[in-house]
Amino acid sequence: MGGVELASYHLKWVAYSWFEMWEDSRDEGSPPAKWSEYTDSFTDHFFPTETKAARVVEFESLKQGSKSVWEYHLEFVRLSKYVVHMMPIMKARVRRFVLGLSPLVINEAATTGLNFDMNYVNMVAFAQATKARKLKHRMEREGSSRAQSAGNLGDSFGGGRSAFRGGSSGPSQSYAQSLASAPPSRHSQQ
Repeated sequence: MGGVELASYHLKWVAYSWFEMWEDSRDEGSPPAKWSEYTDSFTDHFFPTETKAARVVEFESLKQGSKSVWEYHLEFVRLSKYVVHMMPIMKARVRRFVLGLSPLVINEAATTGLNFDMNYVNMVAFAQATKARKLKHRMEREGSSRAQSAGNLGDSFGGGRSAFRGGSSGPSQSYAQSLASAPPSRHSQQ
């Protein structure tokens, strides 16, 4: 038997012995224990108070940072079980989740979180979609900026037609194309 297998074998019997003692300590004829009762008792017995306090501090300072929304959510869920008393209602849970989001997403998520129909699961999905949309938009903008910079750089080295050498001073081709492909305005249809 390997070290991990041996340890888990011994821990299995320790946990089972504790469970039998816990079950025997319950009053005769009492209703079946709820899962939350069992997990609370188990955690109190096997999880030191200092470690629980450390997890609470870790939760309170949790921020998305460079993590994806999904990674932040997983960490939020893992640590939130130590602070159930801090978030007794869904609104508090959503509010705390939003507070830790990255600056890229937080404003839209906070506004959406004001909606009373927003629960935690929907907020996670909303934050993921918002971040993906904003990153895509940012990449498109940066790609467009790079293309324009490259075009301007070519113009300054004689690669393009300059207004000083008799070139066109009208709108750029891409701007003209975007105007041509845009839907007709209300004024142009009159």
